[in-house]
Amino acid sequence: MYDVHKIRADFPILAREVNGKPLTYLDNGASAQKPRVVIDAVTNAYAHEYSNVHRGLHYLSNVATEKYEAVRGTIARFLNAPSEDEIVMNSGTTEGINMVAYGWAMPRMEPGDEIVMSVMEHHANIVPWHFLRERQGVVLKWVDVDASGALDPQAVLDAIGPRTKLVAITHCSNVLGTVVDVKSICAGAREKGVPVLVDGSQSAVHIPVDVADLGCDFYAITGHKLYGPSGSGAIYVRRERMEEMRPFMGGGDMIREVSK
Repeated sequence: MYDVHKIRADFPILAREVNGKPLTYLDNGASAQKPRVVIDAVTNAYAHEYSNVHRGLHYLSNVATEKYEAVRGTIARFLNAPSEDEIVMNSGTTEGINMVAYGWAMPRMEPGDEIVMSVMEHHANIVPWHFLRERQGVVLKWVDVDASGALDPQAVLDAIGPRTKLVAITHCSNVLGTVVDVKSICAGAREKGVPVLVDGSQSAVHIPVDVADLGCDFYAITGHKLYGPSGSGAIYVRRERMEEMRPFMGGGDMIREVSK
């Protein structure tokens, strides 16, 4: 039996009142409140285990690194990714999509090349492609939804042309709640040799996600909608696409040596 009172008790913030009434929080589509177990884990890490990940040889750094890498494995299992090496940690879906935009799409797209998208994408899956349109002359092809808010997978596939280089599509709309048949889109796009990026911000919270079964090339998720800390997220990148990507940002721990 679903015990709503027991579930509420896991979230400290729900014990407070707003305008003299118990807080009922319905904005989880934007960001979820944090259960006690997450708050305690973050507090414990800062109080007892904090150190730089992958940047030290001392005890605390080793502990932090081991736990960080363990999360990569957890995410891989959560998404049923074939390998932990196909999981890239980041600050959330927005950064994940920008990783694809700047690390994969930008180096290979020329003026007139196309990206196919739906009209119900979150801004995080629109604005990065606007930037590519402004900077490189990329063409954005929009696919509409029907009167019920559903997206026909065939309409997406029909929009793919000889110059289409990417399909960027949501798995579940943050506004309409529409669940998109991305598996059919991925299968059809693969037949045409076009990679597919899936925005999984909403879907990963509500439905089982199996990236191996979906057949997507990229699948971006965010931690704060999954009851995790703000500034946490990950993206699944199919191995062959990973090998095609260039670094999104430059910095330490990505090089062997630095010279003038």
